[in-house]
Amino acid sequence: METKNIIILLKKSFNGHAWHGPSVMEVLSDIRAKEASSRLSENTHSIEELVLHMAAWRNFVVNKLKGEEFEMTDPLNFPKPDPWEKTLSRIKQSQDELLDALRSFPENKLVEKVPGREYDFYTLLHGIIQHDIYHTGQIMLIKKSNPLIPIIL
Repeated sequence: METKNIIILLKKSFNGHAWHGPSVMEVLSDIRAKEASSRLSENTHSIEELVLHMAAWRNFVVNKLKGEEFEMTDPLNFPKPDPWEKTLSRIKQSQDELLDALRSFPENKLVEKVPGREYDFYTLLHGIIQHDIYHTGQIMLIKKSNPLIPIIL
């Protein structure tokens, strides 16, 4: 039952009808390639960099759920930007892969520690949802600071 609840939260925070506000895809839906490279300053990440970072950590979770050895490296953590359409495809694909991995993950393993980490799979899964929400908020700030990007809520 808990796995099903986590899947519901993942779907809502990614696709819509989330309690906290706009979902990942709702926030990304009206961003064009030119705006995807927008930053608040030269010391911040762009929208496309944040989206690739989100996909990278979702990939981390998928690998851990599958029991695979995987560690996040600096190049994987913030990969070099792709064309915007490819970046959008990557984040959507990461959602599909995450949901598939979670559907086949034994629920009794939610309380087990993630190999190489100090937390369990339950915390990892809630953490990736919180990670997405955090970075979606950053993307909203970038959008609101750029008058060329329409804000649709």
